[in-house]
Amino acid sequence: MWARLFALVGGLTPADLEVRWGGGQALADGGVQAPFPIYGDAINVIIGLLYELDVIVVFDWPNWHLASPLFPYGRDLADAPVADAARLATTFVRGERFSEGAIQQAIEGGALQAIFDRLRRWFDEEYAGR
Repeated sequence: MWARLFALVGGLTPADLEVRWGGGQALADGGVQAPFPIYGDAINVIIGLLYELDVIVVFDWPNWHLASPLFPYGRDLADAPVADAARLATTFVRGERFSEGAIQQAIEGGALQAIFDRLRRWFDEEYAGR
């Protein structure tokens, strides 16, 4: 599964990283549908793989991200423990549930790429050596 994740990440195109927005229109009952991001198939598969590979972890992400210098851009993640890559990934993925566009923020701010770069280095240098 790791190979599939890294192949998908390596094959991402600018079009795959483009986020469209839907919703926002008036409804028949007089309400307005909330806008929501529409991520491409590749991003959706990658997010699913993060769950399957247990990169998305259970921890106090709402408080962690408030104090972490890694949030929101993933700066210096390359030198951080790989657990911080999982924490940052979790923060964006879980954050999407509460703040539409959190994953878009990770894409545009460079954090998503920083997460994948750190995971890849961990896989190549630490995990594979076990």
